[in-house]
Amino acid sequence: FDPEVYTGFAFGIGVERIAMLKYGIDDIPYLYMNDKRIAKQFVKEG
Repeated sequence: FDPEVYTGFAFGIGVERIAMLKYGIDDIPYLYMNDKRIAKQFVKEG
């Protein structure tokens, strides 16, 4: 990688961030916890 040759800007929003916004999750580690009590809060019922 040579910054004199290659320049640019990268931006991305991951699936995790979208889920956080959709479900009002405050902390990203909640998405990776293997706790059924937490997971049940985000399951769509119906």
